Amino acid sequence: MKEFKKNPNPTKDQHFMVDEEMLERIYRKAGIKDGERIVEVGGGAGALTKYLAKGKNHVVVIEKDPYYADLLRKMFSDYENVEVVEGDALQYDYYSFDRIVANLPYTITEPFLINLARTGTLNHNEKDSRSSNVKSITLVLSQNSVRKMVAPIQITEGKSKHCNQEFGIMGAICHTFLDVKIDTVIPSEAFFPEPAVTSLLVVLTPKQKKTTVDRIMAEILTDKKGNCPTIYRVYDLMLTQGKAYNLNKYKSSMTSNAFGKFTSTVIGNQNVYDLTNMQISQLLQDLIRNDAKLKGAKSQAKQGKYIERPYTTSKFAFDYDYDDDYDDDEEEFQRPKTK
Repeated sequence: MKEFKKNPNPTKDQHFMVDEEMLERIYRKAGIKDGERIVEVGGGAGALTKYLAKGKNHVVVIEKDPYYADLLRKMFSDYENVEVVEGDALQYDYYSFDRIVANLPYTITEPFLINLARTGTLNHNEKDSRSSNVKSITLVLSQNSVRKMVAPIQITEGKSKHCNQEFGIMGAICHTFLDVKIDTVIPSEAFFPEPAVTSLLVVLTPKQKKTTVDRIMAEILTDKKGNCPTIYRVYDLMLTQGKAYNLNKYKSSMTSNAFGKFTSTVIGNQNVYDLTNMQISQLLQDLIRNDAKLKGAKSQAKQGKYIERPYTTSKFAFDYDYDDDYDDDEEEFQRPKTK
């Protein structure tokens, strides 16, 4: 590692990548194509920036530390395709970029993902020109963060099932918006100074096919205007405006109020980012249960057979596989039969 007037400070979560083979791997896994706009979060001493800048792309590097921001400007002063921005990466909108590449300070992983979700950056749709441009996010993260991102909603131990304490807002964001691919473990000696935790290279790509529950959660998690709406408000609007189920045709025989409910009013009356891990798990459980009920009721309404059932608590939702064609054979979810 080249000696600078100011070396990286591990107390500020500064661990710079110095392994050339790993830097090359990160660049390849990012899948960058000519003409794309790239943003690197946390440029540090510019080791990864050199790889990103060698293509025919426009590269924006965001660096919070004034010393390293100035260093990057000097290093890449002759590069017409590199722009260095001094500032907090959590305050930027990444909606217009094609690729995000970062060796993130590990302590900002969760707020960084929340920023991407809230601003709609993760909602990329190739068929919608108005959606986010971001096609992939290539990150170096701590093992602990990655574990939370891919955590299952429920843990099964023997015959008992219980909530996974590690499933929270990061898990909800990744389940809703992203396909998560863990590429490789990065050895500590690839950094200077060496971190005390295990690091992983992860590639995130926006889901191209979302289920109804995914689309509802995407609306709940997205808050571009910063209004912090309650879950009840977002969910009710999706139901009444037909954005999730298109129930208007059958409103004479069924009502959204019979199904747009949650186990706890505390969940519905809060913004999703104010929920605890347990409440986020329950929110998903409730949405999945309501999804099964609404689709069953809509099917019966088409046949003129709908009978409104009282609200009951579901027991299956944690291990639901988000299949839109879900058909549960358990007795609790059998539809009332009419002649």
